[in-house]
Amino acid sequence: MVQTGRSAVHPAVARAFRALDDSGLPWVLLRGADDLARPSGDVDILVAGALLPGLDGLMAGIGLCRVRATGHGSHRFYFGYDDDGGGLWLKLDVVSDISFGPYQQWRTPLAAECLERRVRDGGWWMPAPADQAWLQLLHLALDKGEIRSQRQDAARTAAAVASAGDRLAAYLDQRSGAGAAAELLDLVRSNRFDDVPALAARLRSGWTAAARVRTPLRAVSHRAARQLSPRLPGRGLVVGVMAPDGAGKTTLLHGLRADFPLPTAYVYMGMWGAGPWDGWLHRVPGGRTAKKMFRVLKGGAAARYHRARGRVVLMDRVAYDALLPAAVDDAAAGRPAHSAAGKPRVGLSDALAVRLGAAPDLLLVLDVPGEVMFARKGEHSAEILEKWRQAYLRLAGTLPGALVLDAGQSPEVVRRLATQAVWHRICPDAGTDDAETADAGTEDAAALALHTWRLLDWRFLLPVQPRRVGYGGAVDPKTAAALRLLDPDATRVQAGRPDGPETSFEVVLLREPDLPLFEDAAAAVQPGGWMCVQVERSLLRRQGPRTLAGWKRTFERRGFEDVNVYWHATTLDSPARLVPVASPAAVRDTLSQHEGVRFGLAKAVLARAALTLRMFAVAVPAGSVTGRRPES
Repeated sequence: MVQTGRSAVHPAVARAFRALDDSGLPWVLLRGADDLARPSGDVDILVAGALLPGLDGLMAGIGLCRVRATGHGSHRFYFGYDDDGGGLWLKLDVVSDISFGPYQQWRTPLAAECLERRVRDGGWWMPAPADQAWLQLLHLALDKGEIRSQRQDAARTAAAVASAGDRLAAYLDQRSGAGAAAELLDLVRSNRFDDVPALAARLRSGWTAAARVRTPLRAVSHRAARQLSPRLPGRGLVVGVMAPDGAGKTTLLHGLRADFPLPTAYVYMGMWGAGPWDGWLHRVPGGRTAKKMFRVLKGGAAARYHRARGRVVLMDRVAYDALLPAAVDDAAAGRPAHSAAGKPRVGLSDALAVRLGAAPDLLLVLDVPGEVMFARKGEHSAEILEKWRQAYLRLAGTLPGALVLDAGQSPEVVRRLATQAVWHRICPDAGTDDAETADAGTEDAAALALHTWRLLDWRFLLPVQPRRVGYGGAVDPKTAAALRLLDPDATRVQAGRPDGPETSFEVVLLREPDLPLFEDAAAAVQPGGWMCVQVERSLLRRQGPRTLAGWKRTFERRGFEDVNVYWHATTLDSPARLVPVASPAAVRDTLSQHEGVRFGLAKAVLARAALTLRMFAVAVPAGSVTGRRPES
């Protein structure tokens, strides 16, 4: 637990606060400052809109994974799991604007003002006391429509701090009519909570009347969008569980599904379970095999569908069970279950079942002694179950992604072990301490993983070896740690916080900057020094350049020379190549490498057309722009 001047803070929450501080952009903790040691609810945070393009990467770098949920306005939900804290799930609810209403239908321009007036409170930023009080009162009136008994103390505390002369009170009067703020304060201070619903209804009606068309449409569209289930970014994850009867497969999977705050789906893949048509099928030649193949296809299709929808698929049994009858029979007869090459001996239908079934990304093999399984269900015998156990363990040793769990422990302990394994597959960076990684890297660069060095590939775009390095924007903690390999004193450049005329850098790296940060960073580059800006194309960006071509023009207008654009093929975070856009040959060669992937040919055709029209710098989705500041 991290101790601050005010109270204890959970380490994952403290890492999030540090990462937001390091971004150099304003943010505040909206509520819940007294519940940060083991947050029982959401940790609500307001951030500047300029932070959004790099926010997912920033949170992923500290072990938090975003769950995409449509219909919630600017809300972004990030989850983390702490096994050391007794199996605690953490949730950060991050917004970039302040909206009210059950469907965020009443928008306000208050975010920028609240961020401007923020105050430091220990290890985090808070809204100014008056702003925080009014946000709490407006949340109760507009979002909840009433002040229930369990929230009345918080409302009284807020009303004691707020006044009718505050900035947010003036906004409420402007939008709801003169005296609205004073009336709300009077009701709370005089404990007339039964009259609050009537006032809340008038406030809601007045706010809706100010935009009679847009407000209802926004509410309807957000409500409809919420019918789409939340999803993980990209593909989901298929988690298979394999074990003999009595090991606790179904108990574990239902427990995971009940505990997981992530989108999940349960799929049963049992191929040998009894069915209403068994008597008829067993009399038909090939009927048993047909039944097996049908269940494999059905379960595999369901698992692939849910994985494509970004869910964690919890698969009860797996297609690998098709390998088990022979393996178990061999084990019972004392014959080797594997060939001389160490692979399972399988028949044609078994091999086809494994091929057609959805292969799990993570396979949990539950290991329970035979006598324990027999005591749990009383089926078969302890000797038979022990032979099955050994057959499963031998088979697990040949399967990709298999992890053996000691399932002879209590269901709660097994569920925690499984949750930890699943979470580390979803978010590989979970549980790492970036500060420790940074310290280890400065002492021994060779100890850093290869992927950390890959974060510094941009340095090969410059004709100098960086020594005095500055950085800014959405640079995540891992990249900041890697930068200290080049300069142990690497410093963050922050917009609106001038570093002084004596501060200058040979090289400045910016990631997804806004224009004010770019201007401050450009001023901090020493004459003859270089700046590298890493950005993604965003045609919906409200301000600043939207494409790499736009950033190139920004460099040139600022007076930079030798400005070049490089395409990160194919992603900004993990490029396989850094391709100079000014070299048609290099671009064409890179495009030819990706024609065989899904939609690769169509994308290559469009990219070649943009190249022919000399618009590739506009079309390229992500890359770097570099430039040199003149000597004088």
